[in-house]
Amino acid sequence: MSLQRKLKYAVLGIGRMGARHAQNLAFRTPRAELVAVCDPRQSSLKWANDNLPMGTKTFEDSDQCLGEGGIDAVLIASETGLHAKLAIDSMRAGKHVLLEKPISIDLETSRQVVEETKKCPDLKVMVGFSRRFDESYREVKNMIDAGKLGKPHLIKSATNDQHDPSGFFVKYAAASGGIFIDCGIHDIDLARWLLLPSTPSPKQVRRVFALGHNIQHPELEKDNDVDNGVGVVEFENGGILVVHCSRTMKHGHDCFTEVFGTEGKAIVNGNPQLNRVEIRDQYGVRTESTPTYYERFREAFVNEVNEFTDVVLDDKPLPVSCVDALEAAKIAAALTQSFKSGNPVYFDNEGEPILP
Repeated sequence: MSLQRKLKYAVLGIGRMGARHAQNLAFRTPRAELVAVCDPRQSSLKWANDNLPMGTKTFEDSDQCLGEGGIDAVLIASETGLHAKLAIDSMRAGKHVLLEKPISIDLETSRQVVEETKKCPDLKVMVGFSRRFDESYREVKNMIDAGKLGKPHLIKSATNDQHDPSGFFVKYAAASGGIFIDCGIHDIDLARWLLLPSTPSPKQVRRVFALGHNIQHPELEKDNDVDNGVGVVEFENGGILVVHCSRTMKHGHDCFTEVFGTEGKAIVNGNPQLNRVEIRDQYGVRTESTPTYYERFREAFVNEVNEFTDVVLDDKPLPVSCVDALEAAKIAAALTQSFKSGNPVYFDNEGEPILP
């Protein structure tokens, strides 16, 4: 194991999530060095100059960053529509890639990224499904692997965002791919991780069905999106996922998973507590909820970038691959099509959703 060498990173895109990733790399990843950031917005580059270590290079152009940044790896946290292009450009420049989910908002572009990884076998390319790096979810995975729950057969999972009265996500909806791709992709990946064998067969899914409605934001209809969606996924091995995605929670970010096994049940984050403080006042006895996804998974994001750094420096296997991300994207795309059509979507024997 190399204890001396540090992996030199650039973060491409330093908006809300990219800024957090950049700080994790700069201050919480001992085997990494943040040497550059890239963003076309001057406001983001000013933030970098004010908040990141002195000497961090700033670039407006990603090609210039890849060519002149003096980096080994990139962490891509740009807007979703740029993920695939930046990933392919980075691989062609010889850089390892840690990519924020999803790969892309459409399947064909996601496939292009997966194909590019096959041309670059010496590079590590990972999609950051942060829940796989959360200690609570990992404990449930360990319980399943040890047989403590018996055979897992049903997962009920939810990604419910706190309602944002500013309507930020409404403006973002047209470029997000829809609620199942943007929000549900994490729940889908979890279900594949927890319900399927380590080497699943090509046909993993039998069929999916989805419904949705707008209870706060009817303006989403113009983008064929909803602020609440429910999907059911039937896997080929008999396992079932029920997923609920929402943008309208009033109490905070409410992200939970129930795993049902033949010998027991496990719940992750059944009570979305911000901390261990219990408040007793005129409203009764209560706890505060996590306000956003980031507060809930703060340490998972740190684990994610540290483990990816170790994977590169020590030439370890990837904990999650672009193929995993593509398979999750197929399911999310099928759920989106089912919602739009009102009909189930079936998968063929090659594991592909039968889309129009």
